[in-house]
Amino acid sequence: MSTDNPSQLPDVHFRWFIDGKPTPEFYAYMRAMDKTMRAAVGVINTPDAPLPADLWNEYLEVACSDEVAPLSAGTAKVTFRMPYAMEVSEVRASLKTEQASGSVLTVDINQGGASILSTPITIDNGQRTSMTATVPPVVSTASLADDAEMTVDIDQVGDGTALGLKIILIGSRPSP
Repeated sequence: MSTDNPSQLPDVHFRWFIDGKPTPEFYAYMRAMDKTMRAAVGVINTPDAPLPADLWNEYLEVACSDEVAPLSAGTAKVTFRMPYAMEVSEVRASLKTEQASGSVLTVDINQGGASILSTPITIDNGQRTSMTATVPPVVSTASLADDAEMTVDIDQVGDGTALGLKIILIGSRPSP
């Protein structure tokens, strides 16, 4: 490939950018160009090594409550549909305001009415994130279908002072 005769893009309908960010395929294509060509088109920081796996990661964050009303236990506190198929590798939860005491806040995520977790998400008292939980969540059903109906249950709350629950699904989806 040369700057005088660059190769054509592999597919004119290929999605090179998603949400304003270059896709891994864009980086792979640019990496295939020689460094002179990359400099000519203004892409000089494209890695020559294989792409890291986390470049494929998707993050889907969902608010499960408002920011002012105390959380209460119950099923289907929020219902949403998956915007795409996804293989979940990790789940997280966070709060705007932590609870001080009582039972540990426990959250479950369901696909089509069935839990995707064998160990639900917990947020320990005095904490605002599940990342510091004594018992980490375990994903048992990783495959989420495109347009699947998802619900979030709050299985248990403590002293009633926790506010602003959000969950995050982390995983990957098929490349475009």
